[in-house]
Amino acid sequence: MVPFRLLPLTIALTVTGICWAEDTSVTLKADPSLASPSGKSQVRQGPVFFDADNLNGVQQDHIIAEGNVTARTPEETFKADWLRYDAKQDEVHAKGHVEMQKGSDLFECDELHLKVTERLGEATPARFALTAKKGQPGRGDAKTLFFEGPNKYRMESARFTTCPVNNDDWYLRTSMLNLDYDRSIGTAKNIRLEYMGVPIMYAPTFDFALDDNRKSGFLSPSMGVSNTRGLEVITPWYWNIAPNQDATFTPRYMSQRGLQLGTEYRYLEPGYSGTAVVEALPDDRVYGSGRYREYLNHVQQFSPRLSGTLHFESVSDDTYFTDLSSLVSQTSQQNLPREGTLTYTSDWWNATGRVQSFQTLQDPAAPITPPYRRMPQILFNANRNDLLDGLLHLNLTSEAVHFDNTLSSEAVGNRLYAYPSLEMNFERSYGFIRPKIGVSYTQYNLSRNPAYPDTQSITRTLPIVSLDSGLYLDREMDWHGTPYVQTLEPRLYYVRIPYRDQTAIPIFDSAASDPLQPQLYTENQFIGIDRINEANQITLGVTSRFMETNSGLERLQVSLGQRYYFNGQQVTMPGTVARSTNSSNLLGQISGQITDRLRLNSGFQFDTHANQLAQSSIGGTYRAGPGKLVNADLRYTNPLYGTELKQIDLSWQWPIKSKWYSMGRFNYSVYGHQLVEGLAGIEYNAGCWTVRGVMQKLVTTSQTSTTTFFLQLELQGLTRLGPNPLDILKNSIPGYTKSDEIERH
Repeated sequence: MVPFRLLPLTIALTVTGICWAEDTSVTLKADPSLASPSGKSQVRQGPVFFDADNLNGVQQDHIIAEGNVTARTPEETFKADWLRYDAKQDEVHAKGHVEMQKGSDLFECDELHLKVTERLGEATPARFALTAKKGQPGRGDAKTLFFEGPNKYRMESARFTTCPVNNDDWYLRTSMLNLDYDRSIGTAKNIRLEYMGVPIMYAPTFDFALDDNRKSGFLSPSMGVSNTRGLEVITPWYWNIAPNQDATFTPRYMSQRGLQLGTEYRYLEPGYSGTAVVEALPDDRVYGSGRYREYLNHVQQFSPRLSGTLHFESVSDDTYFTDLSSLVSQTSQQNLPREGTLTYTSDWWNATGRVQSFQTLQDPAAPITPPYRRMPQILFNANRNDLLDGLLHLNLTSEAVHFDNTLSSEAVGNRLYAYPSLEMNFERSYGFIRPKIGVSYTQYNLSRNPAYPDTQSITRTLPIVSLDSGLYLDREMDWHGTPYVQTLEPRLYYVRIPYRDQTAIPIFDSAASDPLQPQLYTENQFIGIDRINEANQITLGVTSRFMETNSGLERLQVSLGQRYYFNGQQVTMPGTVARSTNSSNLLGQISGQITDRLRLNSGFQFDTHANQLAQSSIGGTYRAGPGKLVNADLRYTNPLYGTELKQIDLSWQWPIKSKWYSMGRFNYSVYGHQLVEGLAGIEYNAGCWTVRGVMQKLVTTSQTSTTTFFLQLELQGLTRLGPNPLDILKNSIPGYTKSDEIERH
């Protein structure tokens, strides 16, 4: 235990004089009744049974019991050396080794006065063990304990902890302590928090939640160290405005950069909900000027069929996230959306209007072209799958959109698109055949087309014919005494699209599909509609599954597929080379729950013409139980087929010994000789408290990285002290589980 005695001295430097409420993940609730504390629960009245060495008294008035006294009501049990029960007042007066138990709650004292039904009275001196509504235990002692109604207690000169009996690792000492288990709120005055016998905090007042209910007050302060931000101290304050509204105010001091102020406001109403965030760093001493972030996400349901959304994100500069965040989900962002939508949904059709633009965050070492603004875009889609008893499917996809761009080198103009199609669905238990015919119509009216200045109006009409078919075959088999069902699912997909010259059509929102993740069973190999490939091609594929007969669990799935072209390629994206082969790479995938503990996923692409591997990946998860998991992925890309890639990604959480857990992630680029993300941590769970230390190194841009250290002490049922690494652990280690949740298993 010696190392943990040093921890309070470090944490105390940042928390002295601060009071706060339990730091929990909270959910807004629309029901207004949840805002009110529950009413007083009345103790069920009934007879009182006595067992003692001596009993005397007046019938229907009072009873006095002496020696090994036990008195039982329908709700609780009293034990004492001496006890008087006043039947008219429903009042107990007990002395000497007094015990009172109600359910899982236990009180011990030298003397007790209590109005049993009203739960009013006092105990001196008192020792108690209480349980919150959701099972969180708490115990302590007090010079005087006052009963102030059902499930409400006030104590003078008290101590409180959630540690079990004979474990005094931490205690909350206070001159006055109120515990309201109806509202799950605790309040204290003149408090001192002791950990391992060392005071780590003093505060004149202190509020905390007795379970995970929402409570206004300071959330757990946190402290961290980063090579780009220095020492960080964060002291958020949570405001529980109403059951359907809350706000969090977050001052964040960074020794190298300055003081940042952040506010998050959340609301939930019957017809709408949303989140608004504002962050401001008035003077970043490293950056040299002020910095800010704005975020708004609003969703509204105007009527059962009409809905709308508003989403807006903005930051002051390109490196805001890479300088100030340790979350991969933020540092990897390049385009921040700003859009509003309005959608009407009918029984078989829907229409959406949208305006959309982006703020593009540029990495000087790897610049990108900003996406087009859609100002506006109108989408109309219709789908009828119920014609001729489901045999005939009618589908329409269409849009009208104006694309705008501030770069003079990019085209600007309107695009009108419509794709009606008709599909027959012949399906049986053993297979299916789905012939389809449609017409893709696209019209461009351009006000600027720098690549082809003489071409302002373009029309493209393409008939599209396809046939999708497959079989479902299965057989029963036995493997080492376990019955299985093996399926064989061959599939054939044919597409015919004539060639049209599309060279003069600008690229507004389209791209070539990822060559490492091709979609074999699609009409168009391009993403978007600015390019539609000519096609006279057939895809052949087969899938086989091995499923346990008794459980239905899919133990193994194997898939193979390849596309064959009857014509050469003429339609390409600008700057790309046309295909020179008559078939795609051979695609394969193997996955399944191999054992109860091991799941594997793998895939590959093999160039059958060059007789070489184009891309491969193999990964899996070994899970031996809560807190015992290893994730591993190996990814490889042949540099002849795209960006050169050879990457190892390993993450884990595993117990070292009783109560000790290790966790980490190692994501390494072999070709780049660079650690993309490194994380190492250790967690110790003592039952009523947990300490976790985590160090993370994260590549934020192509040329920069950041290193952050987290050290957190969590006192179960009270608060967390130090920086919070839980979000990073959950994002970096798929399947990570907090140690206290593991211990409950």
